[in-house]
Amino acid sequence: MPFFLKHHFDPDWDPAKLKPEEQADGSVDHHERQFVKNVSAGDLVAEWLPVEEAGGDLDERFVFEEKAFPAGKGTGIRREFPDKLFAAVDGYVCYKEGRILVRNPLTVHSDIDYHTGNVDFVGGVVVEGSVRTGFSIEAADDVRVNDQIEGATVTARGNLVCRGGVKGGKEALLRASRDMRLAFCEYATLLAGGDIFVKGALMHSDAYAGKRLAVGGRLTGGNICAYSYIYVGGQLGGGMDTDTSLILGYQPGLLYADQRYNQRIKVLHEDIAFFEKALNRGDEFRAEYGPRLESARNELELLKDMKVELWNGIYATERLDDCRVLAPGVVRPGVEICIGSAYYRVDDFLEDVFFYYDNGEVKIGASAGKMKK
Repeated sequence: MPFFLKHHFDPDWDPAKLKPEEQADGSVDHHERQFVKNVSAGDLVAEWLPVEEAGGDLDERFVFEEKAFPAGKGTGIRREFPDKLFAAVDGYVCYKEGRILVRNPLTVHSDIDYHTGNVDFVGGVVVEGSVRTGFSIEAADDVRVNDQIEGATVTARGNLVCRGGVKGGKEALLRASRDMRLAFCEYATLLAGGDIFVKGALMHSDAYAGKRLAVGGRLTGGNICAYSYIYVGGQLGGGMDTDTSLILGYQPGLLYADQRYNQRIKVLHEDIAFFEKALNRGDEFRAEYGPRLESARNELELLKDMKVELWNGIYATERLDDCRVLAPGVVRPGVEICIGSAYYRVDDFLEDVFFYYDNGEVKIGASAGKMKK
């Protein structure tokens, strides 16, 4: 009696022959190509059926006289379900050398671009090329990019490593639940639950490190937040015409949330001004812009209340006495340093110094090299 091996994934999956995802209106999204079939441990990946039950799914290639699963690594059979093959681990399912495998991590042997689409994976991701502008990676574990990250969104629930550096074009957003390591970074936003390490320069970027931030080269421009410790081995600041702000002592993730609130509040103020101007042109605009004005005002009041609650939470995370900014190189004028509510602006060139909190003030100590951890 012949049997049909029914697959709960595409047995012909080929990352070089992906098609864009069709939307409900018939259009296609070239950023979404379903690069892999994610499975979780316990998911059904294949099963045996009598040929007469296969119906329209019947593919002659998978009709066999005997039931013998081509089971490979990462799959398993349960005693109570001998005709079903399950994923034994989280990962992606595919054929390799005639065997069904569930693999983790996912290795992309190319750039993340229009050929791959966005990548959303239940494990770790390794990209041998670059992550191009406009594309995204979301991984439930570590992400490693061997080339560059451009104006992309990369989210790792583990560590994030980019060996080729980041050229963010003011669009890149990188998140790591644990640590982040970059060769260099410019024009990007960085968020890490742990430490951020930049081997070269960190330029014109906003960074939020849940613990420490260390830059081997220059740190120029941007808002830099770290809970307890910032180290800059080369030059700190770009001069009076470049805003470089360092903030320590509060939980950076909450400061990032406040920054997002501020962005939305700015947009709402602009919308409210536009709607009020439109309503002043005559009653014929009231039906269109009246409800939108009311909605914008209500959202603005809600956000203001949320900001008050957020800052109550921010103040509760205050930890100031252990905060340090270490700069064994040169510190240029114009750098602003906040440790809690204490503020200091650098007005002259400094070299080999460290900044610390003492009795409500930011103070300067000499020889940061001796303070290096």
